[in-house]
Parts: sequence; C-alpha cells; structure tokens
Amino acid sequence: MNNWIQSLLGKRLLKTGLAVFITALICQWLNWPVVFAVIAAIVTVEPTVHASIQKGKIRLPAAAIGAGIAMTFDFLFGQVPITFALSAFFTIYICHRLRWDDAILVATLTAIAMIPMTSESFFLAFLIRIATTTIGIVVSTLVNLIIWPPNFMKEIHADCHALFSETIELVEDILEYQLMGNRSRQVLKLRFEHLSKGIERATETIRFQREDFRYRKKDVTNTKQLYDLERQIDLLHKVSFHIGDILSASEQQFIPKEDKAVLQTAWTHIKDAYEKKEIDHTAEEKVRSMLYSLIYDHQDEKEILTKSTTVAYELLAIYHLLIEYIERRERQN
Repeated sequence: MNNWIQSLLGKRLLKTGLAVFITALICQWLNWPVVFAVIAAIVTVEPTVHASIQKGKIRLPAAAIGAGIAMTFDFLFGQVPITFALSAFFTIYICHRLRWDDAILVATLTAIAMIPMTSESFFLAFLIRIATTTIGIVVSTLVNLIIWPPNFMKEIHADCHALFSETIELVEDILEYQLMGNRSRQVLKLRFEHLSKGIERATETIRFQREDFRYRKKDVTNTKQLYDLERQIDLLHKVSFHIGDILSASEQQFIPKEDKAVLQTAWTHIKDAYEKKEIDHTAEEKVRSMLYSLIYDHQDEKEILTKSTTVAYELLAIYHLLIEYIERRERQN
C-alpha cells in the first residue's frame, strides 16, 4: 500500500504535503500565522537534501529582508497600493543584486502577504514572520532528510547501463556509415547529441547523490558503487569526444577495402570488451597490432592523415580508455 501511494503521487509531492501539515500544526499550536511558514515549507522541499539546506540558507535572510522592507513601507505610507509596489520592487531588486534568485519568490510573497496582516507592533510582526518562515524551512528540510530520503542509485545504475548500450550501438552505426556509407549523417548527429545530453544528465544525478551522501550515515558499499558508476560515466564522456571525431571524418576520402576489414575486425574485439567490461589480453594484442598497422604503416604521402588512419586512431583511443578504466578498477579492488 505504501509503495502504491508513492508511485501514484510521487515521493516529493507526499513529502511536501507532510511538511506543510507539520508546519501548519506547529504554527497553529503557537498561535502564529500559518501562511508564511507554509509558503517556505512548500518551496524548500527540493529534489535533494543538499539543495534544501543550501537554498534554505539564503531563503531565510531573503525572507527577513522582504519582511523588513514591507514593514518599513507600511510604517511610512500605510496599507496603500504604493506600499505593495515598493515592497515588491525593492525585495526583488535586493535579492537579485545579492544573487539570491532562488529566494526571490519566498521573500516577495512574505513581503506582500504580511502588509495587510499587520495592524500594530511592526517589530513584533517582523519577528513572528521570520520565526514562522524559519519553521517552514527547518521542517521541510528535516522531512526531506528523514522521510524517504532522495536515493538515485537505481536510476544511476539504469542510466549507466543504457548509456553503455547506446554508446556501443552509436559507434557501430557511425563506423558502418564511414565504411559503407549506408547511414544518414544527420540522424547520427542527432543520436550523438542525445547521447551527450544523457551523459550530462547522468553526471548531474551522480553529483546529487554524492552531495546527499554527506548527510547520511557512511555506507562504504554505496560509496564504492557510486564512485565506480561515476568513473563509468566519465569513461563514456571521454569516449564521446572520439565518437564525434569519427563522425566528423571527411566524406570525401576513401577507405580501401582491406582497411575496412581491419577496422571492422578491430571494432568487433573492442565492442566485446565494452560489453563485458573486461580485457582479453590476447585480443588486446591483436587490436593493437591491427590498428597500429593503419596508424603508422599505412599513411598517404599526399595527406597528413588518411581516413583509415583517422578512424583507426579514434578506435584505439576508445579501446585505451576502457583499458585504463579496468586497470584502475582492479587496483582499487
């Protein structure tokens, strides 16, 4: 039942509702206005605990600035239209100048909402608004930390597996395009852009997970897994540069039939190594021998690099990156 509710509504939505409920309950018990605390609680439930804490650090002083500005103009002009306009304008301006853009919403809503709710004792009203905002931020952060804390490990594992498969398929199709010419260059470019964006998203998700690990009890197993997944994504990021270079190889140059056979055979061994994430040393020697022959012994005198040499060099670089990753992983284990 619990899992069904989570999948239907989403953990973040449920945590937001819980944070709002607890915040409102505390404010009601203290007989303080609920609205400011609830606003802060809603915007503080971020995708990660780290983001909640970091943004909470600027939202609280920003709310204090908004409240202070509102009370000042309320004192000077009373509850008239110009008070609302000036409060909003200066709150947004100051927060923007301080580069607190993530806090502008909370600060501005706090400033505008407290003007019609204040009739006397401006300083006391100011203190209560800051206290209620603090309650909302603290409650939301604690809920985010304790209740279903963000965990991206399954997502990272799935993304890493999918990106490896996508990378292998893309290299194979780009090779087929360069060797046989029976693929669309434009489609391959779009697939390459899609792969690059996927790697960027995975890198960001890993960063989120690493940041949140700082607020939990140290788990050596998860830490090691995350580190290895990070190295795998870094490997694919480096490989993507070489994929782009193969795709950019000149369409005007010709690859001899015998070179095509060598490149295809070498790729078969490299592909097998990437799928298994392990190196067969016998196959490694064969790959090196075949590609070195194209790189060093088969260059056109009229050109600095032939197309065969270019593709061979990029494939060898892709292979070396995997070897480097595997050797580093073995040393760490």
